[in-house]
Amino acid sequence: MDSLYLWVNLGAIFFPFILSFNKLGHFYRRWKYLFISIAVMCVCIISWDVLFAVLGVWGFNEQYLLGPTFLHLPLEEWLFFFCIPYAFMFLYDQLVILKVKNLLKPIEKYLDYFFVALASVYLIAGFGNIYTTTVSVLVIIFTLIMIKLNPPDRGIFYLSYVIILIPFCILNGILTGYFTPEPIVWYNNAENLGIRFLTIPIEDYLYYFLMYGICYVVYERVKIGRSLSS
Repeated sequence: MDSLYLWVNLGAIFFPFILSFNKLGHFYRRWKYLFISIAVMCVCIISWDVLFAVLGVWGFNEQYLLGPTFLHLPLEEWLFFFCIPYAFMFLYDQLVILKVKNLLKPIEKYLDYFFVALASVYLIAGFGNIYTTTVSVLVIIFTLIMIKLNPPDRGIFYLSYVIILIPFCILNGILTGYFTPEPIVWYNNAENLGIRFLTIPIEDYLYYFLMYGICYVVYERVKIGRSLSS
């Protein structure tokens, strides 16, 4: 059990990585865009992930870890910031490459403002709770920036986010103790709303939206920039 968090990460990335070399999608050809987008996301998020670990907003159960840590985060948490966004972006990229119909295109702006409104409700309900306040404010700021930048295929982004919620609930359920006697990642409920779906704090759904969204916006901006310069 001392490597369970590692196996969660490997399980998340295994099939997306293998399928990155398929003849239809060739995702590996766009890794340079992917790695830039993940790097930008990490700059935006890891700093407060470290701070929250220091402040005890959340922490990690050593029973399920290999042991090495860096900046108060275990090795597995660092891998999380690569494996999970990789899986997110693989799904989005393949839906775009395979020209899946953008059924949500007519309501893209409504979805944008839905997340602004949802994050605002979180903010009002949990103002002062460190996790709730931070993720809500950042989601509002990010979504307004995304509206301004207007990246392409936003409906596909939202569709892939909905699809990814299924494996997200399984993987995050493992991390938060749905299948284990104790959680791999524990949360201080004094710093969140204390409301969970299964064993997952509802703030995590905004957290994943923010993580995924930053990757998506940067990915598309880099792609457009490279296309214009070539």
